Amino acid sequence: MYKASTKLVVSAICAAIFCISAISHAAFINSGTVYKTVHKDGTVTYSDQPSPGAVAVEFDVPTSTIQSNVRPSPTQPQINSTPKVNYKVLILSPEPDATIRNNVGELSIGASLEPKVGGFFQLHINDEIHESATGMFRLSSMNRGTYQYSVKFIDNTGKLIASSDTRNVYLHQASALIK
Repeated sequence: MYKASTKLVVSAICAAIFCISAISHAAFINSGTVYKTVHKDGTVTYSDQPSPGAVAVEFDVPTSTIQSNVRPSPTQPQINSTPKVNYKVLILSPEPDATIRNNVGELSIGASLEPKVGGFFQLHINDEIHESATGMFRLSSMNRGTYQYSVKFIDNTGKLIASSDTRNVYLHQASALIK
């Protein structure tokens, strides 16, 4: 009788454990709401967590939820690449290797930038630097001789945007000895 009652108690305990397990499993299966999200790229995600634009999904049969080990891939930041602008400094005057005849030593150099942007021009002439907002340089008291020059454009942040090729200009003055 002891054996029969022990078997009966063990059977009753096993049956109780089985019932509790089945009830908790059923409760687990039907406990959560599943949400469906359709993303902009057309992919569909199902989750137990609501997200913006998610719709609750109703199931006709019991379902179970499985935690995925797949980690979502990090989204690549979109880089808005603006096309690189090719700035060009144009020397308007004088012509390359020009000879300027001026007895008072005045020399004018004109430059422009294409396309236009905010900043200033720098004239580099025989180790001297002159600046201009307009690109027009009027130099005076220049001695006769050969001058090498180039023009650079600096934007409002101080960055060199473009520069011209180096050119030569020849300044001639009449001699005071010639009468």
